[in-house]
Amino acid sequence: MYSPQKLHPISYVDGLIKVIKQNIIPFIIFVVFNSWDFDFTDIRNYISPAIFLLIFLVTFIHHFLEVYVTRYWIEDENFIVTSGWINKKRKELNLSRIQSLDTTQGLVNQIVGGVSLQIKTPSDGVELATISKEQSNLIERTIRERQLQMKEDKNEEVVNSEKNVVEEQTIQSTDNVASSTLQNESTLYKMSWRSLLLMAMTSGAIGVALATVSPILGAFQHMIPWEKWTSSLWHWINSVLFIVLFIVGVVLLVSYIIGTLITIVRYYNYTVTQQDSQLKISYGLLNVKNITVPTDRLQAVLEKQSFLRKLFGYTSIHFIITSDLDITSEEDASDNGKIMILPFIKRQEAYHIIKSLVPEMQFNDIKTDMPWRGYHRHFLIPSIILMIAAGIGTYFWSAWSIIIALLIIGLMALHAYIYIRAAGLNFKNDEIALREVNTFSFNTYYFKTDKIIGMETKQHPFLERAHLENVSFLIAKSAEFEEMKLKFVRDNKVNQYVNGYLRGEYNE
Repeated sequence: MYSPQKLHPISYVDGLIKVIKQNIIPFIIFVVFNSWDFDFTDIRNYISPAIFLLIFLVTFIHHFLEVYVTRYWIEDENFIVTSGWINKKRKELNLSRIQSLDTTQGLVNQIVGGVSLQIKTPSDGVELATISKEQSNLIERTIRERQLQMKEDKNEEVVNSEKNVVEEQTIQSTDNVASSTLQNESTLYKMSWRSLLLMAMTSGAIGVALATVSPILGAFQHMIPWEKWTSSLWHWINSVLFIVLFIVGVVLLVSYIIGTLITIVRYYNYTVTQQDSQLKISYGLLNVKNITVPTDRLQAVLEKQSFLRKLFGYTSIHFIITSDLDITSEEDASDNGKIMILPFIKRQEAYHIIKSLVPEMQFNDIKTDMPWRGYHRHFLIPSIILMIAAGIGTYFWSAWSIIIALLIIGLMALHAYIYIRAAGLNFKNDEIALREVNTFSFNTYYFKTDKIIGMETKQHPFLERAHLENVSFLIAKSAEFEEMKLKFVRDNKVNQYVNGYLRGEYNE
């Protein structure tokens, strides 16, 4: 690791696959569609394929050279990566600042033993497209050992300056314990097959499938014999309404099955282990991902619970961490600073685990005392707009517009009722517990007051007359921030929250 290393040879294959993905649409346009009426005797017909082939070759050669010239190694206290065959780039990461090493292993990489490694610091990061799995483990082990060694050297300097032998022995003993702790991993959570299946069946699988399959159907819809199928169904059912209902039902059923399978494959073998002050998350079947979570950068704990999962007593736990690094990641468990720790677990078991991970937090119960005078304000203005639109729709289309509008208003009224009954806030000592109610789920945040970077209140004249106010808190999340807000709270309560936050002496 202390001499320049090359990327894994599979990087060239990965590059070829990426180039094919980038050019798949032009390939379909220029080759597949034009091949039906392609005149091999006309030389002008070869211009488009030649342009496509030239672009493909230039793109692949560029990626080939980028992989060929990339080097990485450890020098002194820095991890160094050099790249670029046209513009030379050199990036150095201080080893003491490295907080996580994440890996992704696709199907091809699993076969040949390669991984994509992403090394992150609070303000920067590098990604090694493909290296061997053994090399990835060696990099992580070397970096952790160097970090421990640097920490020991720093402690020895402090001890030598103070000339205190007793403290030296204590610090060395502590470091030895830390070193041995770093080598051991304890498994906190491993998702069972039953939990994975239940998670997939209650995770909005239809939406996942439609989002995945829709672009494919859009590209090939002209090749599907919709008219023939519809004609056959027409003779069988002999009803336009039943045809529509039948097609919608089949699409939803197939989408649900496909979405469930996608979720199972994506989160297969989800495992959370703890090593020192870091959590390691591993999951995936065709694309194995490993994510490192530095718990010392924790800003808040978030519980996400859909209405459906609440009925069965299941929930999911996320950690919100801070970082100046803002990079695009394809990791499903990581959403720009919001990292899923426990994806599907009984609520009581979840809190038993996170209380051991974050012992300094109390996780107080939410006080659901939202005022009923704010109930109608959740849906009054949207209802007026809907009724106006329904009136226009009735005039130009059908009276069904009124029925549809009333149905939507009824759903909004039901959602407002759930909001009043479930939303709330508990401000006790230096910890805040806040629950939001979203369209289909509850979001419950737990965070310390010293993590708050901003607090905002809003009150227009109508709210002032009703003695209501909106309040929101801001905490750091990755390179941005996370906003948590409650609407239509009693203004005297909001004033207590503001005074308590500013003075730090509040108990509700």
